[in-house]
Amino acid sequence: MFTLTSDIKIGKNTFPGIHEVVVRRSVNDVAATAVVKLPVTAVLHRSGKTPTQIEVARAINVGDVVRIRLGYDGDMRDEFVGYVKRLNLKTPLEVECEDAFYLTRGRNVTLSGTKTLENVLAECGLNVARAESLTLKNFVVADKSVAWVLMKLKKDYGLSVYFDFDGRVYAVRHGSVIGDMVRYLMRHNVVNDDKLQYMRKDDMKIYIKAVAFQKDGTKVEAKKGDESGTAKTLYFYGVTDMSELATLAQIELDRYSFDGYQGQITTFLQPFAAPGMVAQVRDNVYGQRSGTYFMESVETSFGMSGARRKVELGVKIQGYGQ
Repeated sequence: MFTLTSDIKIGKNTFPGIHEVVVRRSVNDVAATAVVKLPVTAVLHRSGKTPTQIEVARAINVGDVVRIRLGYDGDMRDEFVGYVKRLNLKTPLEVECEDAFYLTRGRNVTLSGTKTLENVLAECGLNVARAESLTLKNFVVADKSVAWVLMKLKKDYGLSVYFDFDGRVYAVRHGSVIGDMVRYLMRHNVVNDDKLQYMRKDDMKIYIKAVAFQKDGTKVEAKKGDESGTAKTLYFYGVTDMSELATLAQIELDRYSFDGYQGQITTFLQPFAAPGMVAQVRDNVYGQRSGTYFMESVETSFGMSGARRKVELGVKIQGYGQ
């Protein structure tokens, strides 16, 4: 029998008992979030001090560092690292948290001229883990927050922008950073698949709009697929001409048209899963439906009623791990 264990630190306080915590992470969202529900009063544990009972809201401040570790039987992993964004004075107390994106809201920058993406991020004061080789032509920012800049990069250039647990920023083409594989077996460690559909390639109608930013910062477009189908805008960087872009658009059309699953599965807390990892989904009853998929998002819930992960499956990945 597995016993759920948690280690939640907010500021200088450790909370051994909680009502619930929900962590949401996605490669499509700049900010990862967590909501921690705590008793209104609790015995707080501080290093080197005698445990004391206190009104919890008085012990937590906006901006406090938050670290959430969850697991079974003391075997825990980091699920969230960030800061307190807001306190909701409810019963139980709700603590809204945001990852390193929180720090970008209160810092403004002014930028101008033609710069590389990596230079823009560095001038924003960010520690860059990975950035696309992209030239931003006449990129002008007039005293805006770093958060505003990151959202603009995401919107205008189609970048997937997010932070890791060390506070480093990624600004990359969607799906270009792929992590470890997680193995799932239907009706075994997949506890619910009500939001999952198996689709046939022939039933899919996809319309690809490929947008390419060239090395000089200019933009070209190519389109492939059925215009009445589901539209997807995909971005490329450093493409040299229209014929190359048209080829890439066709490759993406083929990649998004597949026999396979679409939607969400609900799993146990273990195995660990995070956006950007690869889900290998196997089915012993319908073996032909097995496949590997890019994880778009993961929502992890943990509390008095148990622990679950909701894993959103993205595009099918051919040949991974074979």
